[in-house]
Amino acid sequence: MREALTGIFAVLCLSASVFAADFDPVVDDPVIDDANPPSLVELQIPSGGDMMNGHLYVANGAGPHPTAIFLHGFPGNEKNLDLAQVLRRAGYNSLFFHYRGAWGSGGTYGINSFLEDTGATIAFLQAKASEGEYRIDASRISLVGHSFGGFNTLVTRLENPAVRCSVALAPANLFPRLQQMDVSQLPTNPILPLGGYTYADLVRQGLAEADRYDYVSRMRDEAAGPMLLVSGLRDRAVTMETQTPIAAAAGNVPAFEHVIMDADHSFSGNRINLSRILLNWMNANCR
Repeated sequence: MREALTGIFAVLCLSASVFAADFDPVVDDPVIDDANPPSLVELQIPSGGDMMNGHLYVANGAGPHPTAIFLHGFPGNEKNLDLAQVLRRAGYNSLFFHYRGAWGSGGTYGINSFLEDTGATIAFLQAKASEGEYRIDASRISLVGHSFGGFNTLVTRLENPAVRCSVALAPANLFPRLQQMDVSQLPTNPILPLGGYTYADLVRQGLAEADRYDYVSRMRDEAAGPMLLVSGLRDRAVTMETQTPIAAAAGNVPAFEHVIMDADHSFSGNRINLSRILLNWMNANCR
């Protein structure tokens, strides 16, 4: 019996050794550090006097780890948690949260609000890092935003120097589309996950602070940190017509890369390839 157990143990050790040598975070699980294992932490993040629901995928190992904040779109059905898990397996902490007024978080949803919420989440991570919690490296905080979360990413990177790297997946580019819209003709049906917020509300708020939200114009004059833009040829929600101006404006951005995939708005048939693109670029620029 002892010999059999010894043999099993030897096989397990050999498997772990080979697994570690050939480790691919996109498809493989890590060898667990028993002293500092990966974990899931449920969070309440303060913003504007309210609390937002979120969770942190804490990476395996002692760290401190670079940390990516995932920003969902409008209204947030695609959360990209598969990408968050890939980054966690690769040694990044991954934080996901719902903005104020969205999906059960307290407060009221809005464009200004979710930009403030992202800043509050960055400040939350910095505070936890200073307290020695969750093995966070506060000097390596990145944003990964999809659709309207991509818009959020590209505005926030221009306004918050704590952002090390920015990844915009099919980001919403509001201009010049917003300026062509008649708000009175837009849908006013409430979007339930956003507390009754409407598409007309979004356009109205976007027009009210057009200069701030036109990140394409601002990007021409400001060179924030490294940036990855990923666009889909099959995207009907955020077309290539709205993506090429972003890439054209990024001439001053360091380590800028624009990847165009044969994909729809949610990269539905391209998740593994998207994971590799994200991971390779972040490993090269954000660690």
